Amino acid sequence: MPPQGDLPETHETDKLPPNSFEMIPAIGGGKTGYTNTAFVGDSSDKSHNKEIKKTEKAEKDGDSFEFDDLLPYIGEFGLYQKILFLLMIPFACFVAFVYFTQIFITVTPEQHWCRVPELENLTREERVLLAIPRGAGGLEKCRVYAVNFTEILLRGVKEPDPSWPTKPCDNGWEYNYTTADVPYASIASELDWVCEQAALPTISQAIFFGGAILGGLLFGWLADSKGRIPALVGTNLMGFAAGIGTAFCNSFWTFCLCRFLVGMAFDNCFTMMYILVLEYVGPKWRTFVANMSIALFFTFAASILPWIAWFLGDWRMLCIATSAPLLLAVFTPWCVPESARLELIFKF
Repeated sequence: MPPQGDLPETHETDKLPPNSFEMIPAIGGGKTGYTNTAFVGDSSDKSHNKEIKKTEKAEKDGDSFEFDDLLPYIGEFGLYQKILFLLMIPFACFVAFVYFTQIFITVTPEQHWCRVPELENLTREERVLLAIPRGAGGLEKCRVYAVNFTEILLRGVKEPDPSWPTKPCDNGWEYNYTTADVPYASIASELDWVCEQAALPTISQAIFFGGAILGGLLFGWLADSKGRIPALVGTNLMGFAAGIGTAFCNSFWTFCLCRFLVGMAFDNCFTMMYILVLEYVGPKWRTFVANMSIALFFTFAASILPWIAWFLGDWRMLCIATSAPLLLAVFTPWCVPESARLELIFKF
């Protein structure tokens, strides 16, 4: 056995691990006994856990920086955002024109009746009195007396006989254009979309909204994949081309085709700009910008459209006047920035 040297003296307390407990007499306060010095209370545990959670949250927030976090530092609604807000004016007008113009180009005067070529030499009042039957609601709009009006005129008859037979209109219709009702001809009155064909304007409107559904899908995909600006320019150019084409329609199906394409531009010609501006406005001002852009700009355009229709007095000119301004969208890339969020994601 190897020789043993002098060993250091050891004590019982040296054998205890550093975190072991030590029983110390508790004296004072009228209490006696022992306390564990290694024991940590619940309050210390909770404080420690809170510090850990705060640290983890700070690290997580630092990793998930968002564009909105930057806006309070550079300005939420400064001069730049105000300029963008004003640039929404033309696009709000475009969407109002695209949406409401069809009402004014398919409107039909309330007073219309069957056309009788044999009575063209008479005044309007004389033609109506002699050829148009009267019902409980006034003049019949879809029926005419089935008699030989040439012979009636030769006999000098000025008033009709209620016993005369009637028939549906077979020579078109006459319309009473007045400032109190409709002061100009529309495509509906030019093509006689009344009586049995009275549903055609409604069908064309439904086709318009069918185009809006497809346009939302198509230009929505384009906006997310290629950028907001290309989608904004594309949808306005489509509305421009199809709107101008509407002015040259002379049949129901060509009219429906053009209105379908115009429908593809509806809503999208403004929504892209709407989203862009809201991205650059701080969270505190977004409600204001979102509501006031519609309350002011869209309402203004919708309010002046009837006066434009009344002033022009021609449905074809109305189509051109409300569609030509959409061509201004080609200047958008030089005036409006691309979406900052998309640039960060796709790096356009």
